Amino acid sequence: MNKNITNKATSVREARAILSEDNKGGNDAKKEAVRQEMEAISSAEITDALTWDNDGNVFLKPSDQLPLRMKKAIKKIKTRKTEHGNEIELEMHDKIRSSQLLMKHHGMLSASVDQNRPTLIGINVKHAEPITYEVKENDGEKKRRPAEKNED
Repeated sequence: MNKNITNKATSVREARAILSEDNKGGNDAKKEAVRQEMEAISSAEITDALTWDNDGNVFLKPSDQLPLRMKKAIKKIKTRKTEHGNEIELEMHDKIRSSQLLMKHHGMLSASVDQNRPTLIGINVKHAEPITYEVKENDGEKKRRPAEKNED
């Protein structure tokens, strides 16, 4: 079982910098701490922090009952008193991003130069040429036919 080197939260930006390919000569202890932090975030589950009963009532577990991985994965907790009881908002760190960083660190994911850029899609909309109709009356009857194009 790995012993955690630090209980201090590490931001995703710090983790990226420490685990990146450009930081190969960095502090091994700090890299290990960040790796453990990312593993904790990736493995945490919402049921580590919340329970609910058959009526759909949600309960936040006391902090002393939370596993360490969940404590590291929690980004924010808000509680508000409402007329119906307490409202709980639990926000966790990005599990997908944490998993991507771990996969990149272990060589399971190739790093793309454009990975952190938004995807841009260019769409050129072309419309059909307008058709102009010439209406001629012949013997009281209206007839429509496409107008001839004038090509100059």
